[in-house]
Amino acid sequence: MNGRELHQAIYSGERFDRLPVIGLEGWAEAVERWRTEGLEEGVDPNEALGLISDDNTSLPLDLNMYPLFELEVLEKDEKYVTVIDEFKVTKKLLREDFDRTEGNMSQSGAMSSMSHWIDFPVKDMNSWKEIFEERFHATPEGRIPENINVDGDTIKQRAETRWASHFSFPFGGMFSAVRQLMGLEGAIFAMSDDPELVRTIVSDLGSFYADSFAMLLPEYRLDQITCFEDMCSNRAPLISPAMFREFFMPAYKEYLGRLKDMGVLQAFIDTDGDARRILPELVECGFTGMSPCEIKAGMDPSELLEQYPALSFVGGIDKVAVATGGEALEQECARRFKTAWDLGRYLPALDHLAPPDISWESAQRYARIVRARSIGPNGLN
Repeated sequence: MNGRELHQAIYSGERFDRLPVIGLEGWAEAVERWRTEGLEEGVDPNEALGLISDDNTSLPLDLNMYPLFELEVLEKDEKYVTVIDEFKVTKKLLREDFDRTEGNMSQSGAMSSMSHWIDFPVKDMNSWKEIFEERFHATPEGRIPENINVDGDTIKQRAETRWASHFSFPFGGMFSAVRQLMGLEGAIFAMSDDPELVRTIVSDLGSFYADSFAMLLPEYRLDQITCFEDMCSNRAPLISPAMFREFFMPAYKEYLGRLKDMGVLQAFIDTDGDARRILPELVECGFTGMSPCEIKAGMDPSELLEQYPALSFVGGIDKVAVATGGEALEQECARRFKTAWDLGRYLPALDHLAPPDISWESAQRYARIVRARSIGPNGLN
């Protein structure tokens, strides 16, 4: 099976002959640790681990603000830096995180801690419309690579035999976008105090997202989108199912429906934490999958697959077990890959970015298991 056939079979619950190899993405501190324990400088961790796959390709489309705001440093000392970032969010971060990212939100995966959020750009309808009308145009400039006419045939050819997907951060979802614009507290209070503002932001962005994809689809093939949301704590969603249904479901139904009409097969949502209370609403919206299935939050793939036959899942390998190493790592991987082979609709992968308590030795052991068990259910026997 080629990559496209493979993903189609797995997500459809049909027979498949192998599992795609999914790489191990680490926090900056994890990669820094690995380089002190044997990972050569300048070498990509997944290349060193043998976790490189040619089953996937991506569609080049930027859904973020364009143009971005110019980053401004307000204060800087040896310990902290306060900036207004490229999305006009004022925040205070550790100096070491600033040195890694220069304060850019788009590089937040390189940070070792959460920022202290101070101010956000949207306060009311006027401030939203100003940003929307200036920075969310569904036009090729800043969204589609200038060389698309040169590379277009290559992109199309790769998508013939590979699973073509798209992911955008931090914009690309609905709730996460409102939070990015207003802050978590601002977004929650606005749902009560200024509900029309929230509905307008979500409706505007849903139309912008779909119109942006329409610039490329269906000329270019796209099999899957993943919407960034991060809308759950480790105990529950950050908003109730009723709030999701009122403010976000209408726009998601419209947006995902338009994408389906353009030929998109799968719509995944990306959120850490415990999303179980909101899964029925996500299914009703038109979502067909979820990642990364955080185990400590109760998102066990084997249980979810039984409860939600309309959904597929990615992730679900407990990072704590991988960090523990040894038998705990072996048993955790064996359990998750058995679920994938037995039930389908599931791609095992780490349930979050790799934390710095995962040693390079454990990362290597994890990679050996993943490579072997991706070949067949008895890959290590």
